[in-house]
Amino acid sequence: MTKRARPFGCPAGESRRTGESGQALVETALSLSLLVFTILGGADMARAFAAQMGVQNAARAGAEAAVTRAATTDPQIVAYALDELGRVAGVDSTAASITVTRTTGAGGESLVNVRVQYTYRTLAPWPFVPNTLSLDRTATFRNYP
Repeated sequence: MTKRARPFGCPAGESRRTGESGQALVETALSLSLLVFTILGGADMARAFAAQMGVQNAARAGAEAAVTRAATTDPQIVAYALDELGRVAGVDSTAASITVTRTTGAGGESLVNVRVQYTYRTLAPWPFVPNTLSLDRTATFRNYP
C-alpha cells in the first residue's frame, strides 16, 4: 500500500478542496468589488449626462419663454428655466446660476440669451477623478417684435 502524497501547500490532514474554496472566496470578493465600482461609476456618469442635458434644456426653456411672450420679465424667464432644471432627478435647481441678457444681432435683430451655470457633484468621491463638473450652457433665440 502506497502512501498518497498531499497536495503542495496543504497542511497535513487537509485536502485540496479546502484550499480551493478559500481561493474562490477571494476571487469572488475581488470581482464583486470591481463590479460594484463599475456600476456606481456608470451611474454617476449617467447622472452627469442627465444634469448636462437638464442645464441645456433649462437654457432653451427660458429663451423660448422669452420669445413666445410666455415670460415678459427677466425673473419670469429665470423661473421658467428653474422649473425646467428642477425636473431633472438629482439636480438642485436652487444651486444654479441663471442670467438673462438681451443683445442685438448682426442684422439688427433683437436676441435673448439665457445662460445656465450649474456645478455637478458626484455621489461618492472617486480616486483620480474630479468630483465636481462645471456645466455652463447658453441658449440664444431671436426675439421677434
